[in-house]
Amino acid sequence: MYLRHYQLHRKPFQITTDPAFMWLGEKHGEALATLKYGIQENKGFLLLTGDVGTGKTALIKMLLQTIDVSALVATVPDPGMEPIDFFNFLADEFGMKRRFASKGEFLIEFKRLLLTAHAANRQVLLIVDEAQRLSPDMLEQVRLLSNIELENRKLINIFFVGQTEFNRTLLEESVRAVRQRITVSYHIEPLAEKETAQYIEHRLKIAGARQAIFTPQAFRRIHAFSGGNPRLINILCDHALLTGYAKGVRTIDPAIIQECERELRLPEMRAAEFKEKTESGFIAPVTDRGARAAPEETAAEARPAWRLPALLVALLLTAFAAIVLYQYRHDSPRRWATEEIAPQSYPAAGSLRREAAREAEIQPIAPPAKPSAAPLLAAPGGDALPREVARETLRTNPFIQGKIILFFPHNSNELRKEVLDGLEEIAKYLKAEKNLKVRITGYTDNVGSLTYNLSVSQFRANSVRSFLAGKGIEPERLIAVGLGPKDPIASNDTPEGRERNRRVEIEPIRD
Repeated sequence: MYLRHYQLHRKPFQITTDPAFMWLGEKHGEALATLKYGIQENKGFLLLTGDVGTGKTALIKMLLQTIDVSALVATVPDPGMEPIDFFNFLADEFGMKRRFASKGEFLIEFKRLLLTAHAANRQVLLIVDEAQRLSPDMLEQVRLLSNIELENRKLINIFFVGQTEFNRTLLEESVRAVRQRITVSYHIEPLAEKETAQYIEHRLKIAGARQAIFTPQAFRRIHAFSGGNPRLINILCDHALLTGYAKGVRTIDPAIIQECERELRLPEMRAAEFKEKTESGFIAPVTDRGARAAPEETAAEARPAWRLPALLVALLLTAFAAIVLYQYRHDSPRRWATEEIAPQSYPAAGSLRREAAREAEIQPIAPPAKPSAAPLLAAPGGDALPREVARETLRTNPFIQGKIILFFPHNSNELRKEVLDGLEEIAKYLKAEKNLKVRITGYTDNVGSLTYNLSVSQFRANSVRSFLAGKGIEPERLIAVGLGPKDPIASNDTPEGRERNRRVEIEPIRD
């Protein structure tokens, strides 16, 4: 959407992993060299940890491009499964072409595979991603795979990739056998301020930028907000480019970054910040407009007169913030607090289907590009409208059948042309209906971590909000919130269901 505005030929800050944009700073370069050494020297157990969004997956993909092409590699993206399911997944990844009913059957065939690979001088590498999801029992099952070895040579390298909390798991006494076997490890730290600027400039250059887009002050603001986390940097920069496009400017300054920060913060964070500022006295108490400050020489005498009212006002503000926060977390059927749903859990498939059955059937306004894909733009209601009738309806009232739903592909935040056409009609209608507000709610499927899904859903909702604001709709009429995997409209057990759950809903609110 904003490519031509900034003279770019591709989007520079997609959250999907694209090898073309891979940037190796000092930390990532050192990590890559360390892990490559461990694999080449058959060190057995390797470990890579880092915070969410620090680039672990991108680094692994680059690592795989540098090792021997003849190597046998199996990657487990989610090890949180039963042992027999884990073994059958490995069998499929290693091309063993059969399923196993027992662990014993698997180990017989697996040993044969390792010995055959050794005879052909081929390395075998098992990569366990999201290792923090491994239970101690499953971690021990993985360790035992390494017991298949020759007297002087390891037959398999096992590579754990996990978030920082996996280090705490390894400190448990029950998994000390695994901990003692890890010979090579590396922890990825966030980017420094200078590296953040280099990272952003590198991605812009790859995308075709011919001149500076972000100011040096904007770089500092981005680093302060993201903490040097590459994924957060991508999300914030992409949103900043969209906001700059909506405002018609080609240079991103700290003011735009600050505006994007407010929009990307979760509602709970905003409420907590308000409460903290109120309690600390950062927010000044409200005073009578007609009152005047006492002169400097009588300040000491005047202080007792205003201290009590100021204290009462501060207490009232604190109580008000607490009430708002309580109602936000307990009364609203559309929002919920992070601490209320941690640890991360999702409804069973049966409850999802029952919940989906209670939702109105979603029918496309325009037919999707592929019959199997979810429509890009849909409205709840009965039978699908003919395309000509739907277009005429959009020109009058796009909400005539209720809320509008926009669908997003997996790991994508792009507002495609079909979606933009619908948003143009919504903007025209909102310009005519001055008293109408809209709630823009982003949702995801239940794949991935909760923090990631909340960020993605909020970002998608903010993208829609920014587009409508750029069309002249007052920002205060656009309420954007991201709810992650909450309120699925289809089962997350199938690719089709997950595709329908990756959406943004737009619904009218009249004063």
